[in-house]
Amino acid sequence: MAGVGIEVQYDRAEFQKILSALKRAAKPDLLALSRFMGEELELISNEAFENEVDPVSGEKWEALKAPRADGTTHPILQYRNHLHDSREHADSSEGTIFGTNLVYGAIHQEGGTTRAHEIRPVNGKALKFGGRFTKKVNHPGSKIPPRLYMGVPKDFDRRILNDPAVKKLLGIPE
Repeated sequence: MAGVGIEVQYDRAEFQKILSALKRAAKPDLLALSRFMGEELELISNEAFENEVDPVSGEKWEALKAPRADGTTHPILQYRNHLHDSREHADSSEGTIFGTNLVYGAIHQEGGTTRAHEIRPVNGKALKFGGRFTKKVNHPGSKIPPRLYMGVPKDFDRRILNDPAVKKLLGIPE
């Protein structure tokens, strides 16, 4: 079989694009991925606050047992927006931490019972309670139902992996 041979030519630019894509896929920007996931968790939590629903199950939060002092009942967990505004995410190449540093955030997320405690005046000498003035009120504690405002929905992985920005970070062509 003399005289038989093949000639192989390749487009250097195309070859370089393939190598670059493989390099990105083998070593994705994990910090950028973590940042993206933290932002997604924040969006999911914002939807939970806005719709007053558990972000995992989609179930409505339990209503307030009684109106607030000003007569309002909504929005739940957003009376002064401290809890809503305290949520943040810390991102690293090892993962994302999403949460709040407010002590009472956990009891609203998980539910529970507060301990009995004494309420005393802060700015004056007496409290007005039940139409009378008193130096203190003995609070029996409260049973607080869980109102999940943070969570990872079942479709979170698909939501992340199908996002064009994540595909780009992973070097996956669209």
